[in-house]
Amino acid sequence: MEAVVGLQPLPLGRGGHSIFCADGKLYSYGGWNAEATYNTTICFDLATHEWSDPDIFTEKPRWNHSAVMVEAIPSWKYFIFGGESMYFSEGASRSFGECQDTACFLDLESMKWTTIAPESKECPPVREYSSMVYDADESRLIIFGGWNTGWLNDLYILNVSKVVGPPYAISSIEPEMSQMSGGQPLVIRGVGFIDSNCQVYFTAGEDTPSQPNKNSQFVPGIWVSDTEMHCQSPNFAIHGPKPAVVQLVMMNKDLSTTSCKFSFFLNTRAAKSLCYGTGILSDMQVGEPIEFMIQARNDNNENRISGNDDFSVTIKTKGDEETPAVEIPCEIVDKLDGSYSVIYQVDQPGEVVIKVNFKDETGAMTAVRGQPYGATFIEDAAPKANLMIGPSLHKNCVSGIEQLQSFMKET
Repeated sequence: MEAVVGLQPLPLGRGGHSIFCADGKLYSYGGWNAEATYNTTICFDLATHEWSDPDIFTEKPRWNHSAVMVEAIPSWKYFIFGGESMYFSEGASRSFGECQDTACFLDLESMKWTTIAPESKECPPVREYSSMVYDADESRLIIFGGWNTGWLNDLYILNVSKVVGPPYAISSIEPEMSQMSGGQPLVIRGVGFIDSNCQVYFTAGEDTPSQPNKNSQFVPGIWVSDTEMHCQSPNFAIHGPKPAVVQLVMMNKDLSTTSCKFSFFLNTRAAKSLCYGTGILSDMQVGEPIEFMIQARNDNNENRISGNDDFSVTIKTKGDEETPAVEIPCEIVDKLDGSYSVIYQVDQPGEVVIKVNFKDETGAMTAVRGQPYGATFIEDAAPKANLMIGPSLHKNCVSGIEQLQSFMKET
């Protein structure tokens, strides 16, 4: 065995501390000496042999405490319990500290300490020098004995399942929203997924619950791998369009302690949606790209502010007995803000017929308001006629306003 020598400066010596190792570093928490008591966690890098103080501290100094490292998902937890605590005042005589009965844990991902709030009033008496182990099957700490003016011969159990969580975690969901009627295919990613009674819970609100409640709905999850799962969003009409949190349950265990943000929105309605742009006007230029916009709207006649709607667009030349109609390819670009750009190009003068449909929650393709639309194309259109910011759209708007004013005067 070879001694490991740390580089200067070295921390002050101390006793009653606890030590754990993570990511190639040795951490020392708490302790005391003749000069001070410690509530900090200092770090020794096993590769560089350097000491550092990363500002990881608890609410009070502690020594002679019990400690145990617990594997948890998504990050390990370091639990401590009991021990002595006291602040040494400068120049004052030293004395014994006061025994403690509280428990804390350090999250090794955030490197922050959290004091555990007991759910019952039955707590173990204050003590130090206790033995503590972790029961992984029941997600609980088992604390035995210790010292408090005499040796103790008792045993206490602290359930930490809400801290440690089950052996699986959710890290992302895509997409992060769905129409209120549900049925949106979703891809969930995380760790520890097991093909055993997978359930995906959606709970209305922004707070992550520790167990399902009246605002929770679940759908079956389809296991793909230990890091991926698929499902469909539930019908959330009973809760309305609002944010939600998504958690997992497998093997009939607890809800995952990790969650993902999600939101439900009012369904898009084809009869409320509309189209506009140069791509549905007359006298446009052949041989140049042109576009029009689809604006998705909901039951309240509000513009949608997110994407993922299922629109289809068919553009055909206007045929006759001698010349059959020809379909013109187009591209639909989801702007992810409730609007969709439709881009196409006509290479021969003539007229085209445009049909825009939306796939609703029943799977039916329904016509968008105002369709079928039409557009005509010529070889000598005005310069920049096809541009959305060109003169054609402005001219059409002015003409439309004039026609509306004339209609209002006549009626």
